[in-house]
Amino acid sequence: MSVVQRVKGYVRPKAVRKLDDVLSPHYVRQEDVARALNELTRLLTDRFDAEAEAVAVLGQRLAALGAQVERMQDEIHELRARP
Repeated sequence: MSVVQRVKGYVRPKAVRKLDDVLSPHYVRQEDVARALNELTRLLTDRFDAEAEAVAVLGQRLAALGAQVERMQDEIHELRARP
């Protein structure tokens, strides 16, 4: 084994350990990421469901308001048609 290979064999594992030590606080386990994504998905789904319900209610109220305006317009036309 050459000197370069021996040095490389000694330095590489040490460098990897050092890199591991430096980066380990930033590692995230796959289970933690999956749990966080599931929670985020649940929260977003709840939010979108609530928004969809709000839009449906708003749509119903707008439809009712439109019908009321239409009735008022009909009444105005009837009043104008009177002598």
